[in-house]
Amino acid sequence: MASNKYKLDNLCVIVDNNNLQIDGTIEDVMSSYPIDEKFRSFGFQIINIDGHDIEEIIKAFEVAKNVKGKPTCIIAKTIKGKGISFMENQVGWHGKAPNEEQYNQAIKELIG
Repeated sequence: MASNKYKLDNLCVIVDNNNLQIDGTIEDVMSSYPIDEKFRSFGFQIINIDGHDIEEIIKAFEVAKNVKGKPTCIIAKTIKGKGISFMENQVGWHGKAPNEEQYNQAIKELIG
């Protein structure tokens, strides 16, 4: 609320929305939806993007730079562990590091 009251148009919040929390999906644990409406209610300009699309990310920051008189919230829709077969969309990888074998497999899958 303060960021809008003081017109902090140099503030840009990024929400990584991968639909997962430590213990499961957002719907099953504690829903924060609709995220955009919650930030909008506090006076934020909302920008929804595909968080895996670099061009969309760059464009969102350009738009945010030009928003005047209020803060911006970029909501980036993502997939946890995207591109790694055994990690993709798996809640168990939230705060867990891969072992050496898993790391090597992940690098192979990401680099090709």
